[in-house]
Amino acid sequence: MNPYALQVKDLSAKAGNFQLKDINFSLEKGRIMGLIGKNGAGKTTMIKSLLLQNPTTKGEVLFNGRPLLGNEEPVKRKLGIVYDQLIYPPGMKPKKVVKIFAPFYDRQVYIERFNALMERFQLDPNKKLVHYSKGMQMKFSVVMALAHNPDLVIMDEPTAGLDPVARVELLDCLMEHMQDEEKSLIFSTHITSDLEKVADDLTYIDEGRIIFSEEKDALLDRFAVVSIDKAEMTDDIKKALRGVKESSFTFTGLLENKKILQGINGVKSKRPTIEDVMIYSGRKGGESDV
Repeated sequence: MNPYALQVKDLSAKAGNFQLKDINFSLEKGRIMGLIGKNGAGKTTMIKSLLLQNPTTKGEVLFNGRPLLGNEEPVKRKLGIVYDQLIYPPGMKPKKVVKIFAPFYDRQVYIERFNALMERFQLDPNKKLVHYSKGMQMKFSVVMALAHNPDLVIMDEPTAGLDPVARVELLDCLMEHMQDEEKSLIFSTHITSDLEKVADDLTYIDEGRIIFSEEKDALLDRFAVVSIDKAEMTDDIKKALRGVKESSFTFTGLLENKKILQGINGVKSKRPTIEDVMIYSGRKGGESDV
């Protein structure tokens, strides 16, 4: 039995002038992967490329061991997708949308699950989508992604536009969906505090390349955010620091080789957050806060 919900092997793709280059990562069944990166790093381009919405130049993408190409119907039955914008006709009512999609699944089960999710998120099925707020439209997209009980859910900024209470409701819903240990989730977001709560793995993309893809806690345990008095700084330590910030009295950065600090005085250290990893990995270094 294939243990992977998703395998991406040497994928390269184009979206206009932007290129994905040699993308490799995998997601085991029963796990949640957080997809992180700054604006324009390639997160949305990668998601669309996985789904054959951008032309690929090489590589392979397998969903539960099967490529989407040539297996669109059986693979898509097992996928739930949430984009950062509404993809359903805004002039249509939800009760009409569900009737269009119901024949592709077990109709009765699908409609029952749809109705339960609509009630849970307090969405009116008789109200046109154009009259939904941005947050309500996002909730509706989540309803449509989960209504057929997919094995793999891929979400591009699903909590964008939601207030804190609504975000918690959405995360709770996703975690309930994940209680079946065969379910998996890819969660692209700029709200890294959400990933701190739910992610098992992190994949960081920058300029169309994967910088790392690994288990979240192992990654955060491996690094430290360190602040070192200028008088104690050495060239070796400075070279080892990522995204060095200089202030009047200290240098601060992300450090992987913590052994290099042994015997050094004037050092403060803390476990990084996901946001710390993003910020310091994305800095060019040598930036001054003086």
